[in-house]
Amino acid sequence: MLNTQLILIEGLPGAGKSTSTSHLGTILQQRGITCSWFREENESHPIACLDFEIKGMTPKMVHLWTNFVQQTAPKSIVTIIESRLWQNTALFMHMSENDIDDIIKFNKQINQVLTPLSPVLIYLDQDNIETALQRMYNTRGEEWMKETLKDTLQYQWFKSRGIKDFAGWVNFFEDWHDVAERLYTDWTHKKIKIMNPHDDWTSAYEKMYTFLEVAHNP
Repeated sequence: MLNTQLILIEGLPGAGKSTSTSHLGTILQQRGITCSWFREENESHPIACLDFEIKGMTPKMVHLWTNFVQQTAPKSIVTIIESRLWQNTALFMHMSENDIDDIIKFNKQINQVLTPLSPVLIYLDQDNIETALQRMYNTRGEEWMKETLKDTLQYQWFKSRGIKDFAGWVNFFEDWHDVAERLYTDWTHKKIKIMNPHDDWTSAYEKMYTFLEVAHNP
């Protein structure tokens, strides 16, 4: 097993982050590795930030992650966390039209705070944003899409562009993807980008096992 105490999983909505988080947690436990994992919506979460206001996000997240590092470092445990690095934080900063330099600075600060855990990043990327989001829309249904739009269209990125529909939502994530690419490039710890995992999950998981140096028997 790779020398790490923290596995971070990021990607677009619907990229397969939650599925990958649970899958990897199960595989690690099967290999005798003490492991806990937290999906985005878990109520009991060590990085409880979903109700944070965008203003003051950076110091609050630094504080949360610092406490997590202090509590986790002395333990012989691997923790898998999805979405807390970027999707529930930097993405909403961008949605609120925070300056890109501030988002980059935020990423670098969290990067530094997590260093004692030798964190690794698994980034599930897509080469066609619209196709990826349409697949999620088709899977989760019309009501889910309505609620999601209701929640996100209140943010300044959408308001300033007069966006009110799914097509505009796709435009946002195409814009966000460029930011995420910069965050990924600036991430100084070990990382892997897995393209279009939905095309071949068996291959995607094999890449994760290899990256994490975890033996796996199908």
